[in-house]
Amino acid sequence: MSPQYAFDQLMNEFNLRPADFYFLDLMPLIEIIWADDDNQPGELRLLYNFLIEHIAFLDRIAGIQVVTSEDADAFLDRFAHNRPSSRLLTELRSIVSKAVPTHRHPTIFEYCLDIAAACTTQYPYGLRDRIIDEEKKLLTKIFAELNIKPDTMLPDQV
Repeated sequence: MSPQYAFDQLMNEFNLRPADFYFLDLMPLIEIIWADDDNQPGELRLLYNFLIEHIAFLDRIAGIQVVTSEDADAFLDRFAHNRPSSRLLTELRSIVSKAVPTHRHPTIFEYCLDIAAACTTQYPYGLRDRIIDEEKKLLTKIFAELNIKPDTMLPDQV
């Protein structure tokens, strides 16, 4: 099944907007944000930064404006400011590895790591508890689904 067809099926079921297809790159980030049931300001700042970079990337490769600021605002309202259903997030994430260009996968994963490490829900936290278990489990799934290889995560200078 093509990513567009799979998305269209979800679009009908979950009342998604056609422009939401262009924001699939953000779905793993959205899931990490909601893993602790809270969309914290530090996490949202990272998401907004990725969104701005993503829109610029889309416009650059298309040579035209692909999505509008209204599309981005509607997406953020639906997914970042209000918690979407877990099923919808899981279904959308399953499309990401097929719909998003492979060269974007490491950047997506790096932002997921940054979001997971950005905020904690309680202080003090244990030595290995800055990233909660739910986020660690989700990061492991995202790592596998995006087919991230450890050497793609290393800086070029190493």
